[in-house]
Amino acid sequence: MILHSKSVLKSLPQPVEALKFRGASDFRREVTARVEVYLADNGLPTRDLAAMYRKTAIVVAWWLGSYLLILLTGLPWWGNALLWVSFGMAAAGVGFTVMHDANHSGYSNSTRLNDLMSWSGEIIGLSSFIWRQQHNVWHHTYTNISGLDEGLEADGTMRWSPYDEWRPIYKLQHIYWPVIYALSAASLVLVRNYKVYFTGTNGRTFRYPTMSRSDKLVFWTGRLINLAIYFLLPLIFLPWWQALIGVALGMLTAGLIMATVLQLAHVMATVEFPEPAGEPPYVAGEWAIHQVESTINFAPDNRLLNWYVGGLNYQIEHHLFPRMCHINYPKIAPIVKQACREFGVTYRVYPTFSEALTEHVSSLRWLGQPSCIKERPTAVERQHPQIGQRSPE
Repeated sequence: MILHSKSVLKSLPQPVEALKFRGASDFRREVTARVEVYLADNGLPTRDLAAMYRKTAIVVAWWLGSYLLILLTGLPWWGNALLWVSFGMAAAGVGFTVMHDANHSGYSNSTRLNDLMSWSGEIIGLSSFIWRQQHNVWHHTYTNISGLDEGLEADGTMRWSPYDEWRPIYKLQHIYWPVIYALSAASLVLVRNYKVYFTGTNGRTFRYPTMSRSDKLVFWTGRLINLAIYFLLPLIFLPWWQALIGVALGMLTAGLIMATVLQLAHVMATVEFPEPAGEPPYVAGEWAIHQVESTINFAPDNRLLNWYVGGLNYQIEHHLFPRMCHINYPKIAPIVKQACREFGVTYRVYPTFSEALTEHVSSLRWLGQPSCIKERPTAVERQHPQIGQRSPE
């Protein structure tokens, strides 16, 4: 039981930018070996999947088609409004599928092709340089550790960790969360990209590496493309008020979808929020076990959702195998789950999206309390025994 307290890392006089995991276990080696044997026995490539190329063509055509219909068809304002929502949904789909895999080097065995496909993130408004550090390094290494997982930071608008300092406004975060999530895309495109570029930081412990000349070239090329897509072309082809409202609608749609999907996997009262200990600080558990127990899967049987979110509903498998194309995640999930059962590692799955979302909102209410007590809720476990239970084996 942990009463509300400030993060260990955020309380230190000097920022800590790296931690070691001191746990020892055969879990990671065993689960990796089993998955590799399964892929080899079934002739399944880790990357360069034909299904991934088909998906790329479909989602990019959806994104580009929505945009061209907005600019060229002269529909009434309400028709364009629907298309802007479609455009925002497609932009989120590009981020979930193409950009995400490519920046993890999980799209192709070719470094050049991965780099090329990562440009899809630049086109929809993200910076691949910032994403690789914030997501690939900090989030995937220090998942749910306050002060080192930038995915838990909301610039003071929300409290996503029981160890973050409490503010009175957080009592209402389970109500206003859709507004913050919807604004997240605009915040990234219009504010955070430039903040990180010009200051090299996004908080006390989040110091970005120095950008190379090629990194800067990619960054500014992406920003010019964003300017053209989100502002110049709409203002040329549409009345100014339709352009501005439409762009806002597209960004709000993309932000709401992307933030919701990403937070469902980690900001839950039923997962672990590990705190470092010792001097210098370290994490007591093994890295792979830490990844599983700080992560949640949801809606594994929903094929449409799985296709759209790029396998991000299989977050446990993604955190263990980030360099694997997400199309393989549903196939390896039973292997990972069985290994967790044998090693006594908690593997949590919410059967549907609605159940995961309900639990997330409930968790936001819990995190919003001034005396947040860290006790894993049992309501979901009673309904779905496969969630949060350890095997007696």
